[in-house]
Amino acid sequence: MSWLSRIIGKQHASSGKYIPPQQALFIRLDGQSLPRAIYEEYDLSAFESQLEAALGGLGELDGRASSPTDTIIYLYGRDAEAMYRAVERILKTHPLAQDASVTIRKGPPGTARHEIYTLN
Repeated sequence: MSWLSRIIGKQHASSGKYIPPQQALFIRLDGQSLPRAIYEEYDLSAFESQLEAALGGLGELDGRASSPTDTIIYLYGRDAEAMYRAVERILKTHPLAQDASVTIRKGPPGTARHEIYTLN
């Protein structure tokens, strides 16, 4: 999503203040156990671009955190279940998503979460 569409698409309360999307998907990618060829052949930025395209207007990718053992990609929007359905095919078929897990948060920070393991 371009920076301009992020600004234009933001919700505002009646007071005019920005209301951030309250629901989230956290996609955890395995950073060490997959075959080395997968990490060499597939680009994480291209994978993120596929996720953004699949999300359409349902949400936005808001960055990632990487460590030697995993990478967590942060997606935020109004409906976490709809966002999951939009990216599910990619998560089940993309080589970088092997052994991935998705945590769905259906509310603001502190809300109970549930986790889904992809099956590819």
